[in-house]
Amino acid sequence: MLLLAITLSLKVSAQQNQNLISGTIVDENDQPLPGVNVVIGGTSKGTITDFSGNFKLQVFNSKATLEFSSIGYETQTIPLNGKKVINLKMELDVKALDEVVVIGYGEQKKKEVTGAVGRVSGEEILNVSTSDVGGALQGQIAGVNVQASSGQPGATANIMIRGLSSVTGSSTPLYVVDGVPFDGDPGLSPYEIESIDVLKDAASAAIYGTRGASGVILITTKKGSEGEMKINFDGYYGVQKITNGVHLMNFEEYLYAEMLRIENTDPNAHSENLWLPISENPSAFTNNTNMADVIFQDNAAIQNYNLTASGGRDGLRYNVNANYFSQDGSVINSGFERMSLRANNTYKKKKFTLSTNLSLKREKRSYTPQTLLTDAYKYKPYQQLIDPNQETIISQSDLISTEDNDIQNMSFLMSKLKRQDQSVINQMNYNLKLDYDIVKGLKLSSRFGGSITEGTREVIEPIIKSYTAQGKEVTIRNYRSGVRNVSSTRDNWSWENSINYTKKIGGHQFKVLGVLSLESYNYGTFYGQKKDLVSNEITVLNGATSDPLAGNDVGFNQPKTNNLIGMLGRFQYNYKGRYLLSASVRRDGSSKFSEAHRWGVFPSLSVGWNVSEEAFWGDGLKNKFNVFKIRGSHGTTGNQNFLDYSNATAIFLNKDYAYGTGTNENLQVGATQVNFANVNVQWETTVQSNIGIDLGFFNNKLTFTADVYNTDKQDMLFPVLIPASTGGGINPTVVLNVGNMNNKGVELTANYKHVGKKGFSWNVGGTFSKNENVITKMAGANKVAYLNGSVAVAVGSNAQDKLSVLKEGYEAGAFFLIESDGILSTQEEVDAYNEYFGAAIAKLGDLKLVDQPTIDTNGDGIPDSGDKQIDDDDRVYAGSGMPDFEAGLNLGASYKGFDLAVQFYGAFGGEVINGNKAFAYQEGVHKDLGYQWTEQNTSTNVPAYRGGGHENYRGRNDIYLEDGSFVRLRNVTLGYMLPESLNKKMGISKFRIYATAINPLTITNYTGYDPEVGNNGLSSRGIDRGTYPVTASYRLGLQFGF
Repeated sequence: MLLLAITLSLKVSAQQNQNLISGTIVDENDQPLPGVNVVIGGTSKGTITDFSGNFKLQVFNSKATLEFSSIGYETQTIPLNGKKVINLKMELDVKALDEVVVIGYGEQKKKEVTGAVGRVSGEEILNVSTSDVGGALQGQIAGVNVQASSGQPGATANIMIRGLSSVTGSSTPLYVVDGVPFDGDPGLSPYEIESIDVLKDAASAAIYGTRGASGVILITTKKGSEGEMKINFDGYYGVQKITNGVHLMNFEEYLYAEMLRIENTDPNAHSENLWLPISENPSAFTNNTNMADVIFQDNAAIQNYNLTASGGRDGLRYNVNANYFSQDGSVINSGFERMSLRANNTYKKKKFTLSTNLSLKREKRSYTPQTLLTDAYKYKPYQQLIDPNQETIISQSDLISTEDNDIQNMSFLMSKLKRQDQSVINQMNYNLKLDYDIVKGLKLSSRFGGSITEGTREVIEPIIKSYTAQGKEVTIRNYRSGVRNVSSTRDNWSWENSINYTKKIGGHQFKVLGVLSLESYNYGTFYGQKKDLVSNEITVLNGATSDPLAGNDVGFNQPKTNNLIGMLGRFQYNYKGRYLLSASVRRDGSSKFSEAHRWGVFPSLSVGWNVSEEAFWGDGLKNKFNVFKIRGSHGTTGNQNFLDYSNATAIFLNKDYAYGTGTNENLQVGATQVNFANVNVQWETTVQSNIGIDLGFFNNKLTFTADVYNTDKQDMLFPVLIPASTGGGINPTVVLNVGNMNNKGVELTANYKHVGKKGFSWNVGGTFSKNENVITKMAGANKVAYLNGSVAVAVGSNAQDKLSVLKEGYEAGAFFLIESDGILSTQEEVDAYNEYFGAAIAKLGDLKLVDQPTIDTNGDGIPDSGDKQIDDDDRVYAGSGMPDFEAGLNLGASYKGFDLAVQFYGAFGGEVINGNKAFAYQEGVHKDLGYQWTEQNTSTNVPAYRGGGHENYRGRNDIYLEDGSFVRLRNVTLGYMLPESLNKKMGISKFRIYATAINPLTITNYTGYDPEVGNNGLSSRGIDRGTYPVTASYRLGLQFGF
């Protein structure tokens, strides 16, 4: 029996070897071509070439044919005729616009696209070496504005498509991953992504109705291909550095500036008192403390490791991806860690195709306190350095009168340094899709997908023990230890059923799509807080002892639900690839609106003309100018991204009113109305028109795309303040449709690719975007609305100078500041200034603030005189945080195994308010104050320092306004791939090493940490106030496959 088994085994092996077809596929330069699809003609069985261009495939019919296909190359069909080895050179496809792009609810050849759609491939994403989708898109697609929200590890970028889409709701585009919608960035590993397609114009995005007002980002994740299993690994390790900072004083500079402050405040005063807190502290002369040395952590580690397995046979294809990413923070107590696992499977059997996608993700974050950087500016250079690892603080100073302030600063900063703020998020995303080909051209599809997310966040404010030099314990003002817990759940799902019919009659092609969509979003949040920990070792809610009657215990549960139903129809027509038409209409119903306004209708129409497909476009012209397409579109989308339950009255229940006195007090449950319903609130709508051209030259070696658009935002939703007497709490609001807004702009994209005959290839590509935004209507009597972006009025003040506004005739989020006209440098100027205001309000060295015309003295309706006081009525337009235009430049080259990729990105014309400088000025610790105005230094632009509360240094003054333009070298990657001969000896298909530098160079006139200040969007965009700085990083990586 054993002999028979061995004989049969050898026979089967010999038969398999007889049926094995192999070969090598190369490109037009005779270089190995990976990823080529090799399929047996008339079947779905096949494989793909490895990184060396090799393939192996079992074929049992010696007369079969093999089909070889790859994007950008012509498909070739080769009959076997008994051959066992097939070596093939692929030929470039001059019709490169036949590239397939993803559009809403389907795919389309690029040459047939009539809307404004941009694409970034998975390979381009990996070249950027980013951890999020925003980083992959910056500078890659014209019209897509990407700004870093902060340098916080794991922070996602702020993305806006064609300008601001809403002044109250989010301008974040809709993300759709393999057909499943997400509210925000889905947090995918770049290694999971096959491609990103961006729907920019309303005609393309209208197919998503109420969800498409801010544009749509379609993400396709990687799928497997039939063939033997292929395993690939990619990993890198690197370090991060902060490249700039706030220029703080050393000890000697601080002493000099303080002496000037005392003299500026009172010319008759003497500076001896300055020496008291220093002379009583023996270490003051040697401390020379800069808390940045404690807060910032240079060479913070960043690392990423990814493993992918893919393959398939007998109609089943799979792709499994596992990823680990870790980023230590460059600021103390911050960090990010992500672990993800994704499995995509596709099974095709006759007329049925079943696709299943499942991903699991776990994220852990550690957060730096929001005000840590600005709190550090309160620390004076003569004060002792504190160590976050020490358990107690003992003051060095023996001076009773000043040690309190010193130790208060030390203790408060220590509380921030030892604060623990961590979150954990577990998420499962699922997607199940079934396709059934009823008859040729008619397909029925059903997809059910969604995500389940559970998150926790714990904030621990530890006990801080502080003592004077004499051993007396000090109570920290306005600080109590405590613990805060937040638990959240989110369960979102969508179910879509569609029918798609395609028919071709002669040169006419028709496509008809119908979709019914159901979506549900369910949120829940539990919040608990208690004060006064018993011990730093017991950090649970029950480990705190605060008295509920003191109002420090907080606990609530806040569930939310909203639902959306949509019905969609789309018709597409194509005549011989020349004349193109696409029309769609979607009707959405949202639970966020009252029954009277629940439904919205969003139509779109787009057309295109491929001029280069006309008969008069002869072969002679087509060889050099092979693509000329004109397209235009018009569409409407809606927006429902605003506060939940705005159409209903919200009641807040709490046990916070005490009856009785002393020990007989009892808390009673009461109800408070916290908002007022507006049943008349309507859809915020977007109407956009777009005209574009696509050009291709020299067989598409050179391509060019241009788009011009105009977007009207109508019935913008905005929370309007109503009188407190209504009983809605502090600053009650009601959501109203109050205004209109316009965006218009131009987008340009150009690419050139040169393939040399001796192995040297290079490419260059560029993007240009310009968007102009303006508020065209503000309803109601008040034409100005201040947003939350602000800088402190003065040191120690909780009051904030709000700086960004909504005002008719200006861009949303425009800065309005008090204008300064130099410094009062002579006594004559001071006297004239004080005489004008009728009071001695200024001294030598003060800012000359401009009293703007606010009074109409001659009755012509135009203000022509000031009111002789400086207040918010004197604010003038000072630009905004949005750039006038953006540009990106991408360069690449390869030669005999070496590859180089370089990316530049620039934003020009935007302004930045340097809030960090404002705070350092107010605290008297910025180096500039050493060059302030004195009678011996009258040519400076730094006013005399008279203390942080003086009008010279208020946050609303324009002295902190700086040019935020910059050009950044975003990425430089140099790699080397081992030759095929060495790979074979090692038993692998690919081995590549590479080095990458991220953000190594930024050219800017901005004096703060970084000019790219995205923050949380509209209200604080361009306001740099304690923002976590963006870092540069340097990485070494390794890739191999087998």
